[in-house]
Amino acid sequence: MSAPFEALVGHENVKNILESALGTGRIGHAYIFCGPRGVGRHTAAKCFARAAVGAAKDSDPDIITVSNDWSGAVSKTDTILAETVNEMRKDIYIKPYGGGRKFYIVPKGDTMNAASQNKLLKVFEEPPDYCTIILIAENLNRFLPTILSRATVIRFMPLPIGTAAEYLTTRFGISADEAEAKAAISGGRIGAALELIDDPEPERLRRGLMDGLLSMTENNNKNMILFSNFLKTEKNGADFIFSTLKSLLDDLVRIKLGLKNTVNKDMEKELAKLSKSVTERGAARMLDAAVKYERINKTSTNFRMTMFCMACELWEDIHGRNYRSKI
Repeated sequence: MSAPFEALVGHENVKNILESALGTGRIGHAYIFCGPRGVGRHTAAKCFARAAVGAAKDSDPDIITVSNDWSGAVSKTDTILAETVNEMRKDIYIKPYGGGRKFYIVPKGDTMNAASQNKLLKVFEEPPDYCTIILIAENLNRFLPTILSRATVIRFMPLPIGTAAEYLTTRFGISADEAEAKAAISGGRIGAALELIDDPEPERLRRGLMDGLLSMTENNNKNMILFSNFLKTEKNGADFIFSTLKSLLDDLVRIKLGLKNTVNKDMEKELAKLSKSVTERGAARMLDAAVKYERINKTSTNFRMTMFCMACELWEDIHGRNYRSKI
């Protein structure tokens, strides 16, 4: 692919669409880049904007990243506020500094409520010729039909695990096993995989999960309490905890079934040790429990109780259901 999208790994179909727009000059006034966090939506938006504006870097005055901080609005959450949308509407009618095109990139665009989207709709209906708005989103269902009908939706899918792993090995020089594990744990999302490399926190959580599972193989229910206490304090990392726990337990099931294609290859010895303390049915139940409590956590307001119940169930899947009355 050509230079404008060198920073975007994979996503050839997306590159083709955007390069066609650049080549023909038919750049839309509104796009929604939709896909899971860390998949490359923001990177693609910045590459597209730089190429269209003719900028060498993201800090060009005609490329604006819209956030509550940018508008000066104060919020306890990352939800895009109505005040921010108002400021963006005012700024949109200021012509580009470079005289060509002006881009507004809106991370978490799907956090706007109906009132904010209706304010933005006025721009979507009669946009200035020079203006392009890119809403970055995870969930299209959060947008009003009137917004969706006036924007070009571009979907981003996670990369194949092998493609992501190859990039991590080539770019960062990490071992093939480590790269494959990080690519798999991140679900083929390069941005999420980079977080695993740059930030020690995810690896700390992953190590805590593995150590906690192993500790519960001992015939001492105090270890179940300790593991549940570890889980209870990690609310901010809940998404990573559930995805990693499912990955570890899926590997446990594979080992019990004699399969070789595990994801967490750097933890194979520990998983093999864990497998000696659980039956095939118990391993399957543990994976089912992780899936079930991930779903419960999305609707429950009591994170601590959810994690305690999950730890109890995992303990029982290792030791047998007759342990419930002893905890």
